[in-house]
Amino acid sequence: MKPAFRHDPNSRRYLTQRQRTAIYGTLGVLWLSGAIWLPVHYFLRQHGPFGDMPNPAEHWLIVAHGAGAFAAAWLGGWLWRGHVTPWRRSGTRRRSGDALLWVGGVLIASGYLLYYAPGDSLRNGISIMHWSVGLTSVVAILVHRARSGRYRLPT
Repeated sequence: MKPAFRHDPNSRRYLTQRQRTAIYGTLGVLWLSGAIWLPVHYFLRQHGPFGDMPNPAEHWLIVAHGAGAFAAAWLGGWLWRGHVTPWRRSGTRRRSGDALLWVGGVLIASGYLLYYAPGDSLRNGISIMHWSVGLTSVVAILVHRARSGRYRLPT
């Protein structure tokens, strides 16, 4: 299949290897810290003299997840300017990119609400949605990565 437009090495649409490494590294920290936190939180609780207590690793996993979220927010703004906007201006809109935007938006909104939602029942529902979308987000990333290969020339 012929690409929708010619490859322009000076175009900002195409990410460099360094940029891809920063993005995938940050998303990897986010995904791993969240995926490891789940079993630690639900299955590896500590038994103390006054009942169950959180596992000490939970704190550090949430700290890593929060740091990854801040880095992802910064990278997301940079990615919007340098990657998303040029692709949209070119008239080539890929559904996999739009899906990533929706996934990211849901994760940002639900992450925010986990801090500020009133009531435990609402917070529990948001938590389940957040980690469900977060765990499956890797599928959207892999699909986007696989589909974006159609627009690159072989190196």
